[in-house]
Amino acid sequence: AMTPDGTEIYFGVLLGRFSAILETRLVDGAWTEPQVAPFSRDARFFNLEPAISPDGKRFMFLSSRVGAGREPTAAEIRTWTNQDIWVMDREGDHWGEPWTLGPPVNTEGAEFFPSLTRDGTLYFTRGSDDGRESTIWRSRLVDGRYQEPERLGPQVNSTASQFNAFISPDESYLIVSTAGRPDT
Repeated sequence: AMTPDGTEIYFGVLLGRFSAILETRLVDGAWTEPQVAPFSRDARFFNLEPAISPDGKRFMFLSSRVGAGREPTAAEIRTWTNQDIWVMDREGDHWGEPWTLGPPVNTEGAEFFPSLTRDGTLYFTRGSDDGRESTIWRSRLVDGRYQEPERLGPQVNSTASQFNAFISPDESYLIVSTAGRPDT
């Protein structure tokens, strides 16, 4: 993910049981050495799949961290147990504290790979309860709140798993990955 002004790049790294979002910045015409982003330094949790809104004011990502105010159980440390979309808002030249997007987008299941349009509409992947398939969903932003997500139709979601969709800022096209789709 890159900020609209082209001066910050964020990318996920998954190495065995380690997962983090790294950042690099353009300073005096050169990119800094990539380093783990401050919000991604707690090695107990997986953090991947950064997305920045087209206006550069919001940053979303997949995290397995637990909600504020509670400690993770042993079963929640370095596992994919809690796959939810987390958010940070731009505060000057840095990102604010992460907060969970919460319902109705995040559920007890897995939500990941956010992608945002210019008007704030969120496209994301949701895993089935049994973890065997994933589909692409959309949630509209209305009066600052995300609405009940809708599963996209058969033009996008088929009998195979779909995941990691990218939506263009104006919603004119959608790029989606598939696994085992017979018509691809």
